[in-house]
Amino acid sequence: MKGSFKKIVDLWEIHLPTLIFFLLIMSVTLEVFFRYVLNQPIPELFEVSIYSFVWAIYLGAALAKRYDQHIRFDVLYVRLSKRTRLWIDIFFDSLTSIILLIVLIPSIQYTIINYQIKASALRIPWTYLLMCFPISLLLILIHNSMAILSNIQELRGGGVPEKEIPPWQ
Repeated sequence: MKGSFKKIVDLWEIHLPTLIFFLLIMSVTLEVFFRYVLNQPIPELFEVSIYSFVWAIYLGAALAKRYDQHIRFDVLYVRLSKRTRLWIDIFFDSLTSIILLIVLIPSIQYTIINYQIKASALRIPWTYLLMCFPISLLLILIHNSMAILSNIQELRGGGVPEKEIPPWQ
C-alpha cells in the first residue's frame, strides 16, 4: 500500500481500533465500578462495551488479514513446496473474496435497513453497530486482492514483494 490510501487503511485498522479498544477498557472498568462499588449499574456503559467489542473484533479480523496473522491449520501446508503453497493461497484468497463479495451488498442493505432500530440504552441506530461488518468485509477484500496479486507476482518469478511489519512486532 502506498501514500494516502495506506493512511486511510491505517486509520480504519490501527488508529480507530486503538481508540475503540481504549473505549472498551474504560467502559468495562467504569461499568464494574458503578455496578459493584457504587451499586448503581449504568446500562449505557454495558452497550458501549458490547458495541466496542464487536467493532474491535471485526476491525481486528481485517488487521489480521493485512499482516497474514490469521490462525491456520498448517500441519500439511508447511510441508508443501513454496509454489504449491502459493497456489493454495491464491485459491483460498480468491474463494474467500468471492464469498465476501456475495455477502457485501446484503450486509450493506441490512446495515441501512437497521437504521430504524434503536439501541435500548443508548438510543442510537443499530446501523452504527452493524456498520463494522461491511467495513471489515471491504478491508479484508482489499487485503485478499493484494495477497492474490503478490502471490501471482511471486509465481511469475517477480520476486517476493516486501511485506509490512506488524506494528506489534
